[in-house]
Amino acid sequence: MNKKFEKITTYLVLLLLVYGIYQLNIDQLWSIQVNWFSFLAFLIFICYLIFSLKKAAKQQDLQKRN
Repeated sequence: MNKKFEKITTYLVLLLLVYGIYQLNIDQLWSIQVNWFSFLAFLIFICYLIFSLKKAAKQQDLQKRN
């Protein structure tokens, strides 16, 4: 991935997570009908976090081999 694209994607995912937390309705916390955007933002953040950790582990393995 291009470094600039990766940085922009990271900032967008973090912004999405913060906005999702801001939009969270705590009175109806487990209602998907009310908090669907917050749940979606959290799910996207978790997927991106797993992707980033896998990529970092792969890069670390490549550095150890060299």
